[in-house]
Amino acid sequence: MAPTGWHGTCVVGSMDSNPGKQLNRWLVATALMLSPLAGADPELKVIVPDQAARPNKPYTITYEATWGGDAKEYSILPAEVGQIDWGTVTVLPTQATVRNGQNVVTQKIEITPGKVGEFKAPDYKLLFLSSEATSPAESVTPGMAPPDSSASPSLGAEPFNIVVSPARAWLWISGGLGASLLLTALGWWSAHALRRPQPTLETPKPDFSQVQTDLHQARQYRLDGKFYEFYSELTRIAEGVSSDASLISTLQTRTTQVGYQGLRPTDDQIDCDFRDVERAVARERAKCETA
Repeated sequence: MAPTGWHGTCVVGSMDSNPGKQLNRWLVATALMLSPLAGADPELKVIVPDQAARPNKPYTITYEATWGGDAKEYSILPAEVGQIDWGTVTVLPTQATVRNGQNVVTQKIEITPGKVGEFKAPDYKLLFLSSEATSPAESVTPGMAPPDSSASPSLGAEPFNIVVSPARAWLWISGGLGASLLLTALGWWSAHALRRPQPTLETPKPDFSQVQTDLHQARQYRLDGKFYEFYSELTRIAEGVSSDASLISTLQTRTTQVGYQGLRPTDDQIDCDFRDVERAVARERAKCETA
């Protein structure tokens, strides 16, 4: 005798319907039979893609009816899929297989959204028959519909929402425009900065009071017979105040001859070198005062 009074219930997993977030929903609907002779009834699993739906792009939802035992115990009939006003729905062919000892009948629906936003998924009701509900003359192959399914029990999935996010192309375009504007602004700023006149670095003026003290110290070295220290001091003074390369070279040579070769310049050479440094200091002082 055929069982009567079948109905479907659905247990919905937690869902996040905020735009832009991935969907990860598992909806399981269990068919219940009020007859005391009922066995392990088919279960309906709904698998929603992790990625968000995009406008004008196919979005596939998978429905799987599973049961254990003999595959001929139940026959899955064509599903009833509701229509939507925010896109188109295409029902794909049904596939039957065995997975981990479970009989699995898989059916997919393909939704092509035409709008952006959050919408209710289409209603889905899967009809089925048990082997006890079919006479030998009406026996059907699992997954195939019998001639009359008007009184068939069903598995129903509770409605859930689908978020349709804008296509990523405009995000790349807006990001590219922003980067281009930023690079343009940086280029303009760099060119403007390069065109501005750069400040000239002024050479610090010598401290002539200290130079006079150094000249006095050099004279004292000469009086003390410390000719190496004498020429070392004159060389340092000349390098600090004069741009006369010939004078500086002469003093450096005298310093090397006295300090490392044991030579002693004549008194006339010593007097001449000292006066040359004094004149270089005087020229530099006059130049700084007229600047």
